[in-house]
Amino acid sequence: MNNNKLSHEEMEKLPSSFYTQAVAIFHLTEVGIEVKQTRIADWLDVSRANISQITGRMQNNGLIKFQDSLELTEKGMFLAKTVARRHRIVERFLSEILGLPWEKVYEEATKWENILSPVTEKAMLSLLGNPTTGLFGNPIPYSEYKKQKTFNLLNAEKDRKYSINKITEELKRDASMISFLQENKIVPGSNISIADANEFSITVSTENKKFFGLDQYIAERVFVN
Repeated sequence: MNNNKLSHEEMEKLPSSFYTQAVAIFHLTEVGIEVKQTRIADWLDVSRANISQITGRMQNNGLIKFQDSLELTEKGMFLAKTVARRHRIVERFLSEILGLPWEKVYEEATKWENILSPVTEKAMLSLLGNPTTGLFGNPIPYSEYKKQKTFNLLNAEKDRKYSINKITEELKRDASMISFLQENKIVPGSNISIADANEFSITVSTENKKFFGLDQYIAERVFVN
């Protein structure tokens, strides 16, 4: 076993709090947000004291480097990517095979991500046709995903049609937000155009031809190409 990787048996021995914090750091890094303990606390909706305690334990286990900002070691990144991979595979399985509504997928997938075995993971992937992204367009780690040039809706030009590429993890954690996005066809693969924009919001049109506004928070987290 590579010293920078963890076996399935080694991962099973780690507390679930390590999984949760490693993945939070991974998601923040994935979208280019500086990883501070306060940001992780906000992301996970827990106290900073809780994060500080777990950080110390993860550092002792060789999973985190504590510098100006928190950074996963190679072993910590392997843990985070493995869990994120499981989560994104399960998302698709729950939606496409079991027919679970999108607003329930995130919560349910979170229950599965810490316990999915390599055997079950492989079977799910095969049944799904070996996708390279999760349900919301985010890359499945260790897949053959080909990176694409994308930008968020705030940087899109008016009166041009774009294809939605992905929705960041922050938006999909809110069930009511996911219902809104799905109802209005703001999902990966849909076309979207910008009708108007100002400092605080933009007006968009999607495939259902309706015009509606999105605030800056949402627009920053929907990526197109």
